[in-house]
Amino acid sequence: MPSLKMKLPLIAAALLAGFLVMAVYIHLETIRHPYIGAVLEHDEIGWRVSSVDPSGKAAQGQVDGGDRALIVDGMPAETWFAGKTQASLVRATTSAFMRSDGSVYELRIETESDDVRKSLLAMLLEALLLAIGLLACRKNPGSHTVRRFSMMNYVMALVILTVYSTELALSNLLLALSSIWLPYLLLSFCVAFVLRAVPLMWTKALFVFRLLCALLSCYALWAMVQNEIPSWLRGTLHLVFMLTLLFILVMVRLYWRSLDSVEKNHALVLVAGLGFSLLPYLLLYAIPDLLGDGYFLAPEYALSGLVPLSAIFLYVLNKRSMVDMQVYLPRLVIHTLYYGGVFLLFSLAYRTKHPLWVVAIFGGFAAGTWAYRKHLYRSERSAEGRRKWLDQQKLKLSIQVAKTRNIQDILSLMSEALHHIVDAEGICVIWQDEEGTRPVVHGTGKYENTGTGEDARWMERSFWERNFDFEYVASIASHTEKGGKGYLCIGPKCNLSMFSAEEKGLIDEICVEAVRLLTNTRLLVGLHKEFQRSKEQNAAFERHVSDIRQTNRLLLEAQQAERIRLSYALHDHLLQNLIFLSRDLEELADQGRVDSKRVAAWLKCVYDSQQEIRVLCDELYPHIVDKADLEESLRWLLRTAGEKGDLNVSLHYHWPAEAPPPDPILKSNLFRIIRELVHNVLKHAEASRLDVRLNLESNGVICCVVSDDGKGFDATAFPDQIASIDGGHLGLISVNSQIGYLGGEMDIQSKLGKGALITLRLRPQHHEQREGKKHERQYQSDFA
Repeated sequence: MPSLKMKLPLIAAALLAGFLVMAVYIHLETIRHPYIGAVLEHDEIGWRVSSVDPSGKAAQGQVDGGDRALIVDGMPAETWFAGKTQASLVRATTSAFMRSDGSVYELRIETESDDVRKSLLAMLLEALLLAIGLLACRKNPGSHTVRRFSMMNYVMALVILTVYSTELALSNLLLALSSIWLPYLLLSFCVAFVLRAVPLMWTKALFVFRLLCALLSCYALWAMVQNEIPSWLRGTLHLVFMLTLLFILVMVRLYWRSLDSVEKNHALVLVAGLGFSLLPYLLLYAIPDLLGDGYFLAPEYALSGLVPLSAIFLYVLNKRSMVDMQVYLPRLVIHTLYYGGVFLLFSLAYRTKHPLWVVAIFGGFAAGTWAYRKHLYRSERSAEGRRKWLDQQKLKLSIQVAKTRNIQDILSLMSEALHHIVDAEGICVIWQDEEGTRPVVHGTGKYENTGTGEDARWMERSFWERNFDFEYVASIASHTEKGGKGYLCIGPKCNLSMFSAEEKGLIDEICVEAVRLLTNTRLLVGLHKEFQRSKEQNAAFERHVSDIRQTNRLLLEAQQAERIRLSYALHDHLLQNLIFLSRDLEELADQGRVDSKRVAAWLKCVYDSQQEIRVLCDELYPHIVDKADLEESLRWLLRTAGEKGDLNVSLHYHWPAEAPPPDPILKSNLFRIIRELVHNVLKHAEASRLDVRLNLESNGVICCVVSDDGKGFDATAFPDQIASIDGGHLGLISVNSQIGYLGGEMDIQSKLGKGALITLRLRPQHHEQREGKKHERQYQSDFA
C-alpha cells in the first residue's frame, strides 16, 4: 500500500490538473462574455432591474435600478428568462431597457481591453498562489502545517479564479464552497502555526467550526440546485471571515506569555500580515457591503491582498531565524492604519455630495496626518533604540562565539600535536576560561567523544584520574589574576612504555605555550570589549556635548530676545517721553508762557517714566532681594503677579528657624528662578490660580514647587521640542540651566488642559560643606 509521502505528489498533481482545466474554461468564458452585473426580478408588469453592480457593464451603460428589460439578444425578456423569477443578465451581447420616463435605450456588451487585463491579472494572482503553495510543500512535504498552508493557497486561488469570472454555473458553486471553507483553513493554519501543541479547547472549537462549514456547504449546494441563492449568504460569509480574524487575534493575545522569542516573532508576523493584507477587504468591501451602502472597491481587487498574505506566511515557514519584528511592527501598523484610513476617507469624499461632510472628511484627514507623523516619529525613535540594542547584543554574541572558536582551535592544535609527538592512544584537554563558564573539552584518539555532555565535576582533577585510564594528568593554569585553568590528560602510549623525562619536559613546554595563547585570546577579547565600551562612551559624550551646544544656543537666543525686549522698551517708552519733554521745554523757552495742562502732561510723562524705569530695574535686578529676606521677596513677587494677571496666588514658605538662611547668591538665584516660572505662568498658562511652595527639608535639600491650573502642555514632548530649536520653552530651558549650575534638578509634570507642576530640588553648598566638616570632625575623633 503506497505511503502518504508517495500519495502527496499524486494528490497535488490531480488538484493542479483539475484547477488548470477549470481555469482555462472559466477564463475563456469570462473573456467571451464580459461581466454585466445586472440582477433582474419578475413582477406583474415584466422584468425589472433590481440591482446593478458598479463594476459591471450595466453600470458603465448607465443602467439604473427600476429600469425595465425589454429585449435580450433579439428575444423578448419574457422568453429569455422563461421559468424564472429572478436572474442575472449573462451571456448577452445586446439588451434593450426602458427607463421610468418611458425612454428606451440599448446596452451593448463587448469585450474590451480592460476585460482582458482583468483576466490576465487574475491568472497572475492564481499562478502566484499555486506556486507559493507548491514551493512550501516541496520544501517540507511531511509537515501538517505546510499541507494546511498549501491547501489554503489552493482555496485562495479558487476564490480569485471565480470572483473574476462571469461564468456563473460552475463559478458560483466553487466561489460559495471556497468562501465557506477559507476562514476555517485560515484559522486552523494559524492555530498550528503559532501554537506548538494545540490545546483541547482549540481542537473542539475547530471541530465545531468544521461542522458549521459542512452545514453551510450543504445548504449552498441545495441553493444552487434550486437556483435561488439567498442574499444573506454573502453577509454571513463576511461575518464569519471577520470573526475568524478576531479569533486569531484573541488566540495570539491569550498565549502570548507562553511563547518563546521566535514564536512571538512568528505571531507578530502573522498579525501584521493579516492586518496589512486583509485591511482593504475589510474596510473597502466587507464592512460597507454589510452596512448596505455598497462597497468602495470591487471584490476582485479587494481580495488581491491574499497574495502578499500567502507570501508572508511562506517567508516565515522557510526562514525561522528572523529579525525581531517588534522593531518593525509598530511602524508597519502605523503605515497600514494611516494609508488605509486615507483611502477610506477619499472614497467617502468621492461618494458624498454634502459640502459639510466633505469639510469634515478633510478635517479628519488633517487630524489623521498630524497623528500619523507624531506617532511615526516616536516609533522611529523607539525602533532606533531597540535596533542599537540588538546590534550590541549581536556584537557581544559574535565576540563570545569567536572567543570559544579560538579556544577550541588552540586546544585542537595542542592535542593533535601532542598526540603525534608522544604516540599516545589519545589526549584530552579541558579548559575553563572564566569561573562559572562552561569548560571547553577536546579529545583525540580513543577520547575523541569525551565531554559531549556537561558535568559539574569536569574542573576536578580527581574526576579525570579516577574515571579514565589516563597515564599522565597535568594542570594548566594562567598566571594572571582571574585567569583560566584546566587539565591536560594523556592516555597510555601505543607501545605501553613509560613517559621519559624529555617527553614530560616537552609536554610542559607545550602546556606553557598553549596557556600563553589562551591568555592572549582572552586579553584580545577583553581589549575588543573595552574598545566597544570606549566607542559607546565617546558616542554618549558627543551626544552630551551636542545637547550642551543646543542648550547654549537656546540660551543665547533667550538672552538676545531679552536684550531686544529691553531695547524696544527703552526706545518706545522712555526715549519717546524724553523727546516729548524736550520738545515742549524748547517751545516753553521760546514763548516764555506756561500752560497748567501742559505742565500736568509733563508730570504724567515723568511719573510714567519713573514707573517704567522701576519696572525695568526690578526685572534686571530686584533690589527687594537685598533689602528683605527670601520669604518677603517672594510675597512681593506673587502679590505683584496677582495684581498684574488677575490671579489667585498663594505662598507656602517653610524654613526652620534653627537653619541658617540662604546666602545672598543662593537667595538671588532662587528668586530669579521662581520669578521666571511665575512670568511663564502669566505669559502662557492662561491660569486662574498660582501656588508656590518652598521648603527646607530635614536632609538639607531645598524643594520648590510651582503649580498652576492653566492650559498646560505636553511634558513628554519637552525633550523633542528642545532638540528642534523652535524657540519654545525658552524660559524653562533657562530655569533648567540655572538650577543645573547650582547643582540641582528640575522635574516637569504637565498635561494639555490640566495645568503644570514644576518641582525644583537643590542642596545648598554651605549645607554640603557643613556636612563635610561634621564627617571630618567625626573621623578625627574616631582616629583619636
